Amino acid sequence: MEFVGYGEAIELLKEQGIEEIEDDDGRVSLQLIAGDEVRQLHLTCRESECEPREGAAVVMVERDQLPEAVENIIQKLHLSQMLLIPVAKWRKVFDAVAFSMVDNQDWQAVDTAATVELNTRDPLLCEPGDFHTVNALVKALFGAAESVEQGLMITTTAAPVMVEIVPQGAVRISVGNAVLADELAATLHSRPWARPEASS
Repeated sequence: MEFVGYGEAIELLKEQGIEEIEDDDGRVSLQLIAGDEVRQLHLTCRESECEPREGAAVVMVERDQLPEAVENIIQKLHLSQMLLIPVAKWRKVFDAVAFSMVDNQDWQAVDTAATVELNTRDPLLCEPGDFHTVNALVKALFGAAESVEQGLMITTTAAPVMVEIVPQGAVRISVGNAVLADELAATLHSRPWARPEASS
């Protein structure tokens, strides 16, 4: 796992149809530019107040099952690499998981190397050997994070996919390929914890 330059990564993501949107509070959201091929999925626990994106297919998931759902998504995408990008700044994420991840040696190595990255959004590049650490990080965020600013986005420069971890109990998924979106939806709906809701 290593940090890469934000500007360079964003330029590559733009080639996948991903645009950068910043709100008045300085939070950045990376979203796929709307188009006929773009599909939205929204995983949420019942108590979450996170609104799904327009047209998203909503799947209800128990809060403690959300990390497993994200792991299923990562596995289904068969990615050779992922980019982790914080919604606000890395400091928010590191602070949120400091206690939960203290015994994770791989994450502690990242933590040690992150001193100069804490006030940036520089993406963290992860390869398949790092995915178990990503899964642990996602679990820690859902267990300990308390604010939207501690959210995390998972994407790749190899496919038009954006997975946003919303600590308040939701996962927003945007896919720019209809076939891949259908495969992801089928995978998620097949899980025993999934309860489809009417699309919004």
